[in-house]
Parts: sequence; C-alpha cells; structure tokens
Amino acid sequence: MSCGLSNSLDSTIVVPELQLWSHRFVLTSDVNKYEVPYPPETPTHCYPQGSFISMLFDDSYPYDYYKYLYAEKEDRLSWPWIVRQRLLVYPRSAKYMIINDTIGTNLFLLQQDDFTMLDGLLAFRIDSTAVVLIDDSTAPVSFDSTSGVITASLETLTTELSKLIFVFLDLCINRNTSNYDTNVPISTDHALQTVYELYVIDKYFEIVSERNTDVAPYCPRREE
Repeated sequence: MSCGLSNSLDSTIVVPELQLWSHRFVLTSDVNKYEVPYPPETPTHCYPQGSFISMLFDDSYPYDYYKYLYAEKEDRLSWPWIVRQRLLVYPRSAKYMIINDTIGTNLFLLQQDDFTMLDGLLAFRIDSTAVVLIDDSTAPVSFDSTSGVITASLETLTTELSKLIFVFLDLCINRNTSNYDTNVPISTDHALQTVYELYVIDKYFEIVSERNTDVAPYCPRREE
C-alpha cells in the first residue's frame, strides 16, 4: 500500500507543514517553478517542529528525530484564518491535522519500508557523510544505525515514499542519476508523494546541471 492521503481527502484535509513546504518548494524550484499550482503559505506559528514531512524537504533539517502521528484540531476557531476561509468550503469533511504524539494516528499510512528509509534519511540529514547506501535487491530492506548502512533497492521497496527516499539518497550519496532514466513517475495520486517527487526531480536537475551535461532526457549534449 502506498502511503498518503486518499484522493477524496486531499482537498478537505490540511496538514500545515505539507502546505508550507509545497508552497516554498514550488516557488524556489528550478524545474517546476510556475508549472505547479501551489497553496497559500500558512503562518509560521502553525509550523510544527520535527515533522517527518519537514525532514523530507528541509535540506537543513535541525532535529535528530521525526514525528509522524497526527490528530485533528477540532476547535475550528483556532485554525489559521486563511485555512478557515478556504477549508470551510467543505464544512462537513474539513479537517485541520496537527502533530500529536499522545493521541495521534498514522495519518499517512506509513509502512515498515517507509520507516526504514525515513530512519536512513534522518541519519543523512544529521550527517550526510556518515551514511552509505547499498543497492541490493537480494537482501532485505534494512538500515543499520550503528554503521550507517542502508540496504535497499527499487525492486524490493514496496511503497512510493520509500522508493522516492531511496532515489533521493542514491542521488545524493552515490551520485546515481540512472533511477530516472524513464518517463514513468514513481508517485501516483497522493499529494505528499507527488510534491516530494517534484522535489527529488529538482535535485536531479541540480546535480546533472553541475556536470555540464544536457538535462533533456534521451538527447545528446547540445553544442554551444
């Protein structure tokens, strides 16, 4: 099962940090700037600390942990004004979700492969030089926090998010760009994975551009 909110819920549930990072990413993107509709930015005081969503997008993620349990904030008067204004177009189904370790649930339906790759990503965010990624389809998906070794492959990972984290880490650690020698996206129809894949593609663009090679797929390098 792919983690993420279902199609029917994406338009009536707000997770503030997903909205925040979607807004910031699209506005600063090299590849996708102005090509993707972006939501309004929520006030910074609504931005939770240590969210796994923030860890996905924040290249300067400052925490040594991540949180993934969410609960509904039922007091609608406490919602940010811009959220109330837009979300209450759907008054019956509208929900504003916040990090809550006490009563929260696994809103994004994260699976074991997701947690394994998130643990590896956290280690990479803490120290990018201390993590090794081994692409091995014959071994179980694993992360050894002592050695910093992640063992995984696109063939053995079972969720969209875990695959996207893998290609991101494979790009950043091993400088491997071959995972996107395809026109078929990894994400399907969930907001989190779709925006995160756009972020990963942007990272590919940055690294390929640094190599001074043609970024157009399947085309020879252009001559000046």
